Amino acid sequence: MCCQEGAFCVKIKVMAKDNRKFQNILLALGLFLFLAGIVMAFLPPVVQMETYHFALNCALVLITAALVYFSILSQNAVVFYISVNLCLLSLGLLFLNARLGVVQFKQYWPIVVIVFGITLLPVGRFHYKKFRTLYVIPSAALTVLGAFFFLFTFKIINMKMRVFFSYFMPFILIAGGISLIIMYYVRQSAKDKFPTMQEEDDEPSLFSEDDC
Repeated sequence: MCCQEGAFCVKIKVMAKDNRKFQNILLALGLFLFLAGIVMAFLPPVVQMETYHFALNCALVLITAALVYFSILSQNAVVFYISVNLCLLSLGLLFLNARLGVVQFKQYWPIVVIVFGITLLPVGRFHYKKFRTLYVIPSAALTVLGAFFFLFTFKIINMKMRVFFSYFMPFILIAGGISLIIMYYVRQSAKDKFPTMQEEDDEPSLFSEDDC
C-alpha cells in the first residue's frame, strides 16, 4: 500500500514538472510572438535605418525580454520590474531610431517616468496578490509627475523646468511632507477604529502556484 502511494506521489510530481515546463515554453513563445509583432510594426521605416543600428536594437530587445522571462521564473519582483522597464525602453529606442527626425526624445522623455510608474502597479499586484499603498502611491506619483513634465516638453508651460523647480521645490517638498504625515495619522486612526484589521504578511511572489 505504501509503495503504491509512493509511486502515485512520484507520478504526480512528474506530471507537475512536465506541466511547469509546458507553461514555461508557452510563456517564452508568447513573449517572442509579442515582441516579433512589435518589431514587425516598425518594418516600413526600418528600411531607412542602418543595418547595424537595427540589429543592435533587436538584440537589445531580445536580451531584455530574456531578462523578463527569467525574472518570472525566478519569482524576483525587483528584477522583474527592472527588466520589464528595460524591455519597454529598448522598444522605445527602436521606435525612436526607426522614426528618427519625426519623434524627438527631448519632447517625449517624460513617458519614461510614466512607464516606470505604470509598471510599478502590476508588479506590486503580482508581488503581494493585492494592491497595497506601498506600490499604489509611488505608482500614482510617478505617473502624475511624468504627465506634469509633458507640460514643459510641449511648451504648455513656457517657463523652463529648472527655473520652475528652483522657485517651487521648497513648496513641493512641504506639500509632500504634509501629505505623508496626514497619511500616517489616517492609517493609525484606521487601526484604532478597527484593531483587528492587520496587513497580512503574505508570502511575496509574482505568480503563485494556484495561477499555474
